[in-house]
Amino acid sequence: MFIRTANIRDIEKILVLEEQIFGLHSRARPDWIDTDKRPFSYEFIKNSIESTNGKVFIAEEENSIAGYCIMTIREIRNHHIFRDMTNIEIEDLCVDEKFRKRGIGKILFDKVRDYAKTINANYIELGVWEFNRNAKNFYEHLGMKPRLHRMELKVE
Repeated sequence: MFIRTANIRDIEKILVLEEQIFGLHSRARPDWIDTDKRPFSYEFIKNSIESTNGKVFIAEEENSIAGYCIMTIREIRNHHIFRDMTNIEIEDLCVDEKFRKRGIGKILFDKVRDYAKTINANYIELGVWEFNRNAKNFYEHLGMKPRLHRMELKVE
């Protein structure tokens, strides 16, 4: 297992892996997810790789990209109620289905945590859909806790 920073040559492989996560979400919430669109474009990932306000980490195993994590640095300054802070937002963390249950997700998360420490970040944040029990359990196992719950009511 090798963790490294992504480069432009990785984008197409990241997009292929992203399809696994997109499929899960589009099947679970077709009322929200438009299958004619994609959450991440080539340009979004390219910008994330080249950005000074984020990172994309790659997990390599067996000469393949086994997973990736896209993260963004979010600065809160002079907010009307929040304290000034620097947070890491995990935009997406994906492990290829064929490499799951090997600890790769935890290793990627630990890499984000280590990076967060180097920039003196206050928190690591992410959003996880309520239906995705596996992801919720995974993140809770890593020590994450809910800060708020976003609720919905379908208007009929």
